[in-house]
Amino acid sequence: MERPFLAFALVVAGSGPAPAAAPRPDPAALAARIDRHLAAAWAEARITPAESSDDAAFLRRATLDLTGRVPSVAEVNAFLGDTRRDKRARLIERLTGTAASARHLAVVWRKTWLPQTETLAAMADGTDEWLAVQLRQNAPYDRIVRDLLVAPAARPGSGPPVPRAFLALNEGKPDNLAASAARAFLGVNLDCAQCHDHPFARWTRDQFWQTAAFFARPTPAGGGKPARLEVKVLNTDRAVGPRLLTDAPVSWPETLEEDTGRRVFAGWLTAADNPYFARNAVNRLWAQFFGTGLVEPLDDLSGENPASVPPLLDDLTRAFVSSGYDLALLTRAIVLSRAYQLSSLAPAGAGASGPRLFSRAAVRGLTGEQLYDSLRVAAGFAPLRPDLDPPAVLGERSRFAAQFYVERPGSAQRSILQSLSLMNGGTTAALTDPQAAPTLAGVAGAPFLDTAGQVDALFLAALGRTPTASESAAFVKYAEAAEPKDRPKRLADIFWALLNSAEFSTNH
Repeated sequence: MERPFLAFALVVAGSGPAPAAAPRPDPAALAARIDRHLAAAWAEARITPAESSDDAAFLRRATLDLTGRVPSVAEVNAFLGDTRRDKRARLIERLTGTAASARHLAVVWRKTWLPQTETLAAMADGTDEWLAVQLRQNAPYDRIVRDLLVAPAARPGSGPPVPRAFLALNEGKPDNLAASAARAFLGVNLDCAQCHDHPFARWTRDQFWQTAAFFARPTPAGGGKPARLEVKVLNTDRAVGPRLLTDAPVSWPETLEEDTGRRVFAGWLTAADNPYFARNAVNRLWAQFFGTGLVEPLDDLSGENPASVPPLLDDLTRAFVSSGYDLALLTRAIVLSRAYQLSSLAPAGAGASGPRLFSRAAVRGLTGEQLYDSLRVAAGFAPLRPDLDPPAVLGERSRFAAQFYVERPGSAQRSILQSLSLMNGGTTAALTDPQAAPTLAGVAGAPFLDTAGQVDALFLAALGRTPTASESAAFVKYAEAAEPKDRPKRLADIFWALLNSAEFSTNH
C-alpha cells in the first residue's frame, strides 16, 4: 500500500531545508522575512494589523518570554529612559545571552519533552540544569535531542552527564518511548495507531510498533545467529522489527548494543532531510512566543493539516537547518520581528482576525514558574536560582508552580481555586508585608515621594508601567483616606490588588 507520508515527505523535502553550505542567516534579516510573509498573509486576508506595542508593554513581554519574570523597577526606568533607536534590539541581544534566559528556556523545553514533569519538576532528575548548560553554550538543537534520546555515558571533561530522564519517565518501554519521541521531537501523534489502524489517522498499527522496535533491547537469536531488535504487537502473537516511518533503508552494525536502536533512530530523527524534525522545533518555538503555533494542534504536522502561513513555516525551517539548528538565532529573529512587537489591541474599526495570522499580540497567561518569579521580583527580591538557593526554598517554588500549572499559556484561564490561593496564600501575604517586602518598605519610607509618586512606584514594580490618571486618582484617594501611621498598610493593599490583577497574571 502506498503510504500518504511518502508523498508528503517528497513535497516537504522539495521545498525544505537548504543545503548545509548555505549562508548562515542573520537574526535581523530573518525577522524581516518573517514580517514580509505575514504582511502578505494580512494583505490577502484584508486584515489591518495592530499598532506596535509601546516600550513598557514590549519590555514586559520580552522579559517574561526570555527570562521568565517581569522586569524590575530599575530595568523599567532604564529602558523607558533609553532614547536610542535600536534599544529593543539591544535588549533582545542582552536578554538572550544571559544565564537567566538559559535557565528559563530550559524549563520551557523540558516541559515540552517531558510533560510528566509539569506538576512535579523533581522527576526531571537534573534535566533543567543540563539543558541550561547546553542552551547557554548554544549547543545545536539536533545534538541536544540526540543526547536526550541516547543518553550516552559521561565523557571526562564534557560537563554534566546527559540525564536519563526521557528514558526513565517513559519507563524504558519501547511503546512509551516511541509515542513520546514522535510527539515531542517530530510533532507526530502515533498514539492512535498503537491498538488499531484508525480510519482517519495517517499512521498504521505496524508503523507504531516498528518505531517502538528501535527502543527495544537486543534479543539473542540463538543458534549462532546475530541478535535482533523486535517487539510484540499488542494483543497479538506477531513480532515486528524496526522500520523507519519514511521506509528509508537502515545500516545496522554487526553487533547490537543496548543503545544501538536508539542511536539509529536518533540519527534519522535529527537528519536535515527529516520532514518533521526541524519543522516541529520551529512550530513549537513559534507557539511559545505567540501562544499559537503556525500548525495546530502542535502534534499534528501532517500534510493534511497545513500551516496557517505555509511560506513562513517553510522559510523558518530552512533557515533553522541551514544555521546548524541554532535556537538562539531563531529565538532572536522571532522576537525582533514586527509581528512579535505588535500591540494586543486591535486597531479601531478592524474586525477580529483570529489568532492564526498573528496580526496582533495574543494575551498569554503566566506559567506557575513565571508567576512565582515575577511576584518575587515585583516585591523587590531576586529570583531563585537552583545553583545558589537551598533546596527547601526551591521546593516552595516547585510547589507553587505545580499549584498554578497551566497546560497552554496561550489559552490559560486561572481557576477559582487558583485565584483564591493567590489572594489568600502565604506567598502573596509575605510579599505584600510592608515590614518585610523591599518594594513596599522602600516606597513607604521614601521621603522624596508624595502619595502619587508612591502609587507610581507600585505600578512600575507590579505592571511595568505608570498608572492612568483615573487609576492614580482612585488609589491616591484610598491611600490618603488613612491616618499617616496607617499609610503603609494602605500601600500594601494597593500592591496586593495589583499583584492579584489579571494584568499582572498575563504577559499583557
